[in-house]
Amino acid sequence: MSGIDSIIEMINAKTAEKEKEILAEAEKHKEQKMSEANQKAKEIADAITAKAEIESKAEIGRYEASAKLKSKYQLLEAKETLIEEIIASAKKHLEEMAGKKVYGKTLERLAIDAATPLEETDLEIVLPKGHASHITLKTIEDSVSKNTGKKTKISISTETIRSTGGVIVRNTGNTRWVDNTFEARFERFESAIRDKISGIIFSSEKKEK
Repeated sequence: MSGIDSIIEMINAKTAEKEKEILAEAEKHKEQKMSEANQKAKEIADAITAKAEIESKAEIGRYEASAKLKSKYQLLEAKETLIEEIIASAKKHLEEMAGKKVYGKTLERLAIDAATPLEETDLEIVLPKGHASHITLKTIEDSVSKNTGKKTKISISTETIRSTGGVIVRNTGNTRWVDNTFEARFERFESAIRDKISGIIFSSEKKEK
């Protein structure tokens, strides 16, 4: 083999070796880029999945909160309806009481409770029309005098009031009075009455919690 042939063969061998190195490096670079692309695609897919999951949970949370709020309002409406029914029933019971024997004792107690805090010696009672026959003035006078420690004179006014029951007690100058009609007492104590009713009818609900 001549010197030239040897040189050409050596060049060819070097060239082949370099091509092999280049191809290997290119393959390595390709694999690296493919790996990076796959990793990036995975990260994007994971981010999309995570975002979708977060949005889904948020949507479910909003739905649950809305459902709970709606349920709460419905429960409150049902409670309010039941309380109103009980109060209406109590008012009807009081209206019906006016024609019964027990009403006299109730009326006297209301008159005494109204007269005592006034602490005056000359008072008059204002009643609904036709209710004067249900009370005994002496019983009221004796009780009020005992409560206040003052001899108290009580008369029945010729005036009448529009009420289902109860009394208004006032001094003779009509400058101080206590309204103990059924309607006035309901108005004064409505909040406490509602709380009491709610406490009774929903006590079992509180125990379950």
